[in-house]
Amino acid sequence: MSGKPRKDASIHPPTDKGSERRQRILDAARRRFAASGFEATTVRQIADDVELLAGSLYYHFANKEEMLHETVRDAVQRLSDGAQEIHRRDADPETKLVALIFFDVEELTEHQEVHAILHQERAYFRANPDLAYVLQGRREHYLVWRALIEQGMAEGYFSQDINVFLTLSTMIRMLNTGADWYLHDDPATIDAAGILSREELGAFYVNYVLRVVRTPERITAPIPWPPGYPGSRGG
Repeated sequence: MSGKPRKDASIHPPTDKGSERRQRILDAARRRFAASGFEATTVRQIADDVELLAGSLYYHFANKEEMLHETVRDAVQRLSDGAQEIHRRDADPETKLVALIFFDVEELTEHQEVHAILHQERAYFRANPDLAYVLQGRREHYLVWRALIEQGMAEGYFSQDINVFLTLSTMIRMLNTGADWYLHDDPATIDAAGILSREELGAFYVNYVLRVVRTPERITAPIPWPPGYPGSRGG
């Protein structure tokens, strides 16, 4: 999986100062795309955010679409690679599902704005062939979730009554939404990030998901916490 390369990347070789400015532009673009949407965001708004003239941005990027590529490409790759690495592990499907939930929680909260863009701009990605790698990466991630649920059903870990599509759609959206409220909920109501660690958030979702997918006789079975996670020390 690879993103669209920049055609004029050699025209302006990056300097330390140029690389720093380029990153500031990307940071501003990411925040704008996440908050307002890609199509509603203008180059002038991004330029204003970094106190540059709009024309100056074209020294660093060919157009707004290139900023979008640069914003989402690494996250898509991480999501796909991380899920597939978990899938290849020598472990039972429930243990791997627990690891996948922790991985998703960490990735979605650490890079929440990028994943908000990936979620919000689904129609734009589908309509643009240059962004096909985004859909491919997200599908690779989804297929690992599906494979683990189906393997768990086949091996008796998970209930045979699961509607796989509805269950996965609900769980994946729940994790995306959870990352948003964890970081952005009104602190006057609850400061989620102030009272919950990422590990505690992941543990909550692990408990929740396993209660949904496990067979009735396994509801209270010990949770196979991955080594190194808080729950593996007796939680």
